[in-house]
This record gives sequence, structure tokens and C-alpha cells, in this order.
Amino acid sequence: MKIRPDQLTQSLEKGLQPIYIVSGDEVLLCQEACDTVRRSAMQQGIEERLRFVADAQFDWQDVINEMQALSLFSSRRLFDIQIDKLSEKHSKALAQVVHLLSLDNVVLLSLPKVDAKTQKTKWFSALEQAGTFIQIWPIESNRLPTWVQQRAKSLNLTLSREAAAIMCERGEGNLLALSQELEKLLLSHGPGTQLDEQTIAESVADSSRYSIYDLSDRLLTGKLKDALHCLSQLRAEGIEDSILLWLYNRELDTLNQLASLAQQQGLRNACQKLRIWDKRVPIYESAFQRLPLNSLAYMQRYIALLDQSIKGLEGPDIELGFRNLTLMFCGIKPVATELDVL
Repeated sequence: MKIRPDQLTQSLEKGLQPIYIVSGDEVLLCQEACDTVRRSAMQQGIEERLRFVADAQFDWQDVINEMQALSLFSSRRLFDIQIDKLSEKHSKALAQVVHLLSLDNVVLLSLPKVDAKTQKTKWFSALEQAGTFIQIWPIESNRLPTWVQQRAKSLNLTLSREAAAIMCERGEGNLLALSQELEKLLLSHGPGTQLDEQTIAESVADSSRYSIYDLSDRLLTGKLKDALHCLSQLRAEGIEDSILLWLYNRELDTLNQLASLAQQQGLRNACQKLRIWDKRVPIYESAFQRLPLNSLAYMQRYIALLDQSIKGLEGPDIELGFRNLTLMFCGIKPVATELDVL
């Protein structure tokens, strides 16, 4: 049975199911859904919890053996299983787990976002029919201020719509960061406080925290302002220039390979050949349509120049060099670079 996250508490109050599947990319919401299941299991008498993190080397036989064995400590146990990346190995094991489900144990299965194709497989359908599937969707940007206001209310804080909007802008839509900022506001201002936009503007720091892969997405989708902001944040946080250049070069190399393969088999098939995840295919399509082949060759030569600068040799200013590369990825040719005067 599939339910919304806001239906989970009510569902748990009716009694525990043999399995709960929590799936999605929004870390905070997935974490809170899992916490709700764990808390309810404890309240309903399950004291023993077995925790498993299933990576590529994980031995599923440990789980299967435990599910078949009797507990020495309690009549019912919670099997808390986390899978960060689904693979054929995991899906085959879960197809076995389906046949071991019973009311003697409760399985909490935490998965990344599960696409529609996976949801139609026999093993997943069997798991869903045996228990409860909670699919977590990201909160759309236009609904974020309302989410922040509701979150604040649960902490006994009151935020104006304008104040919530400022928090969302500063937090770059990062729910975990927004939640942490609200908790800081509670500590600094106390419960029952009404917070307006001026208070938030003064109190809330820029809580944007990026990884180099966030920069990758912004470069490939051509979001210049966001890409430059992300680049600035990463450099300010001390990410090494050589690592950043590796990212630019990696994405450029991927685009060059796609350009070569797409001539014979089309872009979609080329993406499959390079094992690009389905959800990232539109991102590469965007870059592929925006960047002509001659610009890719120009960017490759410019990366080589910037690499010289990073190694202490003669080349462009490093900060300006990264800015120029960002402009190029976003389809904007800088007025002039060192390549134009060589």
C-alpha cells in the first residue's frame, strides 16, 4: 500500500505492518519518516533493533539468517535496512526477503528515489503489497515558505510569509539547513516569538552548502548565476582548485564522448552507453544542445591553460579562469581569453 508521508502516523496507530519502505532523495524528510516508524515500533513493544547498511560489498545472507532465526531477547524485532544505491544484487536479495516477511518482525527499508520502472518490478510490487510504501517527494520551491512556517509553528515560533521567504532564499532550499536554522532561532529568541523579515535577515546566515556535484548540475543546465555562486562558495570553503578543475574537465570529457557517440546512435543511446543515470540524461541533453562542438574544443584548450596556472606555471588568473570556464559551460563566450591572444 502506498501512502503519503503525512498519512504515516495515522497508519502506524492502526498497528505495525511487516515492512515499511521509505524512498526519496530528500534526506531530512526520509530521515523523519524512518524515525517515525522506529518510534512507533518501540512504542508497540519492539525493543530489539538490527541495523544494516547495504553497500556494494554487503552480504545479504546475514539479514536472511537473522530473519529465519529466533531472537533470544524479544519476541519481535525491527530490521532497519538502508540502501543508498539500488543494484541487481540488492533487488535479488529483496526478492528473497519478501518470502521471509511475517508479523514476528518488522522491516524498515530505506531506499533512494525509486523510479516508476522499478516500482513495477515483481520484487518491489510484492514488498509494497506486503506492507507500506512511503514515497518522499521534494518540496516545490513555491511551497517551501509554507513548509518553513509550519515547521516554525511546530517549534512554537511564528514566521511571517516574508520572513519564511528570506529563509528559503538563504537556505537554497536545503531542508536540513532550514530546519537547523529554525532550531537556532528557537534557542536565541525563545518559544512563542514572532519573527519578521528584518529579524530573519539579521539572524540567519547564508547556509548554502554545496558539493562539487551541485556545481556540476548548475554548469550542465546553464544556470550561470547559480553556478557562479556555487563556485564561489566551494572556493571559500577551501575546495582545492585541482579538484574543481577535475570536475570541469570530467564533464567536458563526457560531453565530448557524447558528441562522438551521438553521431552514430543518437544522444539517448549514447547516454546509456556511458552509463549516465536516467535522471541526469536531460541535464546532459541541455548542455549538448547549448554547446556547439567548436566551443567544446576551445574549452578543452582553456582547461589545459588553467591547469598550468594551478601547477604554478604561466597561465590565466585562477579565479578569473574558473569564472571564464563557467561562462563557457553556460553558453556565454568571454570577451577575450589568453587563447585569443596567443
